[in-house]
Amino acid sequence: MTQKNLKSELDDVFSSFDVFVKAKQHLSRESTEITNATKTSINNAVSATSESGEKRQELLDDAQVHAEKAGKLLLQLHQRLAKDYGRFWRQDLITSQLFAIPEQEIVEAFALLAVIKQTTLPLRLIHFRTQDPSSYLKTKTTLKVSGEPYIFGLLDCVGELDRILHDSLKSNQIEFVKRIFKQMDELYTGLERFREFPNRKDPKKSKEFANLKKRIDTCQYQVFRCRKLLEDKNIL
Repeated sequence: MTQKNLKSELDDVFSSFDVFVKAKQHLSRESTEITNATKTSINNAVSATSESGEKRQELLDDAQVHAEKAGKLLLQLHQRLAKDYGRFWRQDLITSQLFAIPEQEIVEAFALLAVIKQTTLPLRLIHFRTQDPSSYLKTKTTLKVSGEPYIFGLLDCVGELDRILHDSLKSNQIEFVKRIFKQMDELYTGLERFREFPNRKDPKKSKEFANLKKRIDTCQYQVFRCRKLLEDKNIL
């Protein structure tokens, strides 16, 4: 080669590319496991609202366990990427759908549990507990998610509350329905102002059809439909 330093430079670039590819591969594997845990959590949380007594508590406990499992996996993923990829891992990888989707689903799972259990909705810094593998003790842990997945995760929660409200009406849980609708309406009201950023893409949807404004419009319709349903039944 005409330039003596060229090989060394190419080696450095090749190494950085290799680390990036391996980081994305690891991200892909972990993302699937996180998604499975959050889906189980959300499904159990929704199912719990149609049950009562011990069965209801059992489903909620299991939903909490799977949400915490997903949170722990994502936290470990953050730590692994920071160690293997470097301090700019979030800047380089956050645009990847593989990274945004698990954050979004974890927000949805923890938010849904908070509404059902009447606890505080999660902030971007999510607090939860992780199981110590060497004992039965759980330790307090925090996980910080990015802004865009956080907003879309809360919007997804509104959609799940719509489903819960309709299911709960069938079992005549009137007071519970009122509380769910109030939380649903308040959550939507807080998110409505983000409509002015229409080009923020939902990583779980098609780039051509789903953006932030469209997702908020969908939530607006869900809240409107639920309000009309409850008014027609003289519940509101």
